[in-house]
Amino acid sequence: MATYKSDIILIAGSGNFAFEAANFLSSKEKLNQIILISKNEKIFNKYKEIISFFDIRDIENMIKFIKKRLISKVLIIGYVNLPPINEIKLSLSSKLILSKNIFLNDINDQSKVLKKLIESKKLKLQSQKKIFDKFLINYSDHFLRNEHKNIYKYILKNKTVIKKIFSLNLSQSFVMDGDRIITIEDIFGTDEMINKFKNLKNQFKNLTFIKSIKKDQIDEIDFPIIGSQTLDLLIKFNFKAVCLLHKNIIIANKNSFIEKIYNSKLSLIVI
Repeated sequence: MATYKSDIILIAGSGNFAFEAANFLSSKEKLNQIILISKNEKIFNKYKEIISFFDIRDIENMIKFIKKRLISKVLIIGYVNLPPINEIKLSLSSKLILSKNIFLNDINDQSKVLKKLIESKKLKLQSQKKIFDKFLINYSDHFLRNEHKNIYKYILKNKTVIKKIFSLNLSQSFVMDGDRIITIEDIFGTDEMINKFKNLKNQFKNLTFIKSIKKDQIDEIDFPIIGSQTLDLLIKFNFKAVCLLHKNIIIANKNSFIEKIYNSKLSLIVI
């Protein structure tokens, strides 16, 4: 008798990696149901028979739906705009569960609040890092062009400073030129930060994009992902290198990403 393996419900937002995640879980016979909380045409077109739709503001009913399916494992992938906590429809019991976080001002870290709420309902949030370990950047992906050896020296020289920035939760990505930090990602995201170089690409000789998980980011909801859209911008604006921290980033469509690095003028530095 076959073993029942489809034991994960995927809560999916927008973005290509959400679609890749659905394909991966399906190939492993782990995908039971997909709950779409943001528009994702690729997922809808391929998996419409197992899709349900929920607004994140109606999270209590979404959780009830999951529990009725007798599934406890939940994986969250993709982009979604989390609303302010006062816009989410919560039961009294949920408000009591979350009240401590709210009064301690942890409400500013919405991912942790969302995790606490979901796990309080006896659901098991799955680690993105563990499930997608084959998509993590690792030392074997390191690819340094001869003309970028000086950039690698700057990275090694500033390795402690680089790791310190991520440990202080200042940002999950920033740009360096030699020894200088040029700009740091803000609330508008990675691609907006890179777009600042649209008219500045000829003013810097050794632009290096650096990305990693921050100290307080959690594996279950907001583990950082890099994909071809970001890579295309780096190539367009004459960046010389991408620096990623070992096993601290998921690479969407990894084989294609690495191949695009090889076919560009970029180096991929892994520290």
